[in-house]
Amino acid sequence: MYSKVFYKRPKPKPKTESMMIFLCIIASFSSMTAAVVSVLMVMLFPTPYCNTNANTCNAAFSAYMSETQVLATKLLAENDTIVFDQTVSNWDDAYSTTTGKYTVKCTGMYTFTWTICGDAKKYAGGQLGEWGTYLMQGTTIIGAVHTDTEEWSDHDCSTGSVTRYVFSGDEIYLKTGFYHQGLLLSMKDQSRTTFSGWKIFE
Repeated sequence: MYSKVFYKRPKPKPKTESMMIFLCIIASFSSMTAAVVSVLMVMLFPTPYCNTNANTCNAAFSAYMSETQVLATKLLAENDTIVFDQTVSNWDDAYSTTTGKYTVKCTGMYTFTWTICGDAKKYAGGQLGEWGTYLMQGTTIIGAVHTDTEEWSDHDCSTGSVTRYVFSGDEIYLKTGFYHQGLLLSMKDQSRTTFSGWKIFE
């Protein structure tokens, strides 16, 4: 007599469980890939300083006049734009060292400040430095500073500061004002003639 031996085959795993394991593996791989891609995107294509559609900007710049540019100031006539040809910072890349103008990219409250130094030396029989300057928003005067040297070697600097709500597309710049003569003074390692601005809030 033979006894019957019953062999119980293992129950196969449901297809759904196998599929979930497969998807988890793929998801893990995809997550790592996405992370790597994200890092590469940030490195290769950094977030722009401004989102003009959302009117969101980080805005700041600081410029000064080189000693070479100073020599050109003797050619400036009244109401000419004063160009600062060197930048220390230009965060939103909106200040032009060619035109001397800062173009507002996003509307908001800004502070602008400038320092004008007059050179107390006579060049080729010229005059001691005396300068009147205007801070402009387009064609509107929003600030004024005057500096005057009274005698040889008596260099003089004056600083102005204006906080004002400005609008996208506005051009902010300095121009020669009511009176000027002689040269400006700007020396890289001593006294600089400067123009700066930064955004405070939207």
